[in-house]
Amino acid sequence: MILSLDTNVMIDIVNDRSGDVRRRFKAAQEAGDRLVTCAVAAHEFVYGAIISPRPEIHLPNAEALLGELEVEPWTIDDGYATARLRFALRRAGRTVGAADALIAGQALNRGWTVVSANLRDFERMEGLSVVDWRTGPESP
Repeated sequence: MILSLDTNVMIDIVNDRSGDVRRRFKAAQEAGDRLVTCAVAAHEFVYGAIISPRPEIHLPNAEALLGELEVEPWTIDDGYATARLRFALRRAGRTVGAADALIAGQALNRGWTVVSANLRDFERMEGLSVVDWRTGPESP
């Protein structure tokens, strides 16, 4: 299984906000799941570390976690998938943040499961597989 970690999950892992999230991350590693993140989520994660009150602590932690993941570059096919997704949401009268649309579009294009604590937005995206490691079921 390919699991694409959203920014809020990466924050939970490095800050140990939820021991359950860290436990699930380790379990996914041990199970041999492919753990990736979108370059857009990686950007959000690093930016948050840089602007934090303690970047000297948060940036090395962010870099260490990103070293355990495959940071996937964005492709033109990801762009087309995102454009179709945003169009479908717009037709349905729904809006979504640009970063979430980019993350979801890439995951849809590649058949990944998004791991996020922001299910409210991601669950509205038809065809997207999404799981919440904070409160969701044990396996995606």
